[in-house]
Amino acid sequence: MLPASARSSFRPALKYILVLWTAAPAGAFLVSAVPEFMVPAVYIAVTAAGIAVLMKAGELQGRWLGMPAALLAAAPLAGLQILAAGYGDPAEVFVLAAGSALGFGGAYILIGSIRETSKISETSPAFKTNPVVLLSMAVFALIFSGIIL
Repeated sequence: MLPASARSSFRPALKYILVLWTAAPAGAFLVSAVPEFMVPAVYIAVTAAGIAVLMKAGELQGRWLGMPAALLAAAPLAGLQILAAGYGDPAEVFVLAAGSALGFGGAYILIGSIRETSKISETSPAFKTNPVVLLSMAVFALIFSGIIL
């Protein structure tokens, strides 16, 4: 059975999935239509639009580990656009955007489960902090990179 935080992560994860799924092709296709000196401005504009949509939807409020949450969303939004722009075929761009967005949504739900599980576990309070969640995420990254290789 999923912890409560994992179940409550489905709605925010869906918002992130939709924004990432639309931002990646939008940035990739707009970049191909503008002169090369305008490319960074396109990435910044699409990233800012995605952050604005997420904030309007009630996400990215407050701070996380001392950083504004809106700033943390800029990296996946811009990075996915840059990655998608490297593909010329529109079908490949849409498949990349869909797969990346679904993977990000799954990771979002997984992190919610890890946080909830660490908070309700019967360990000392030192093991119920954000660094433990970050360490758990690092272990999952190692596992997934081992699967890909």
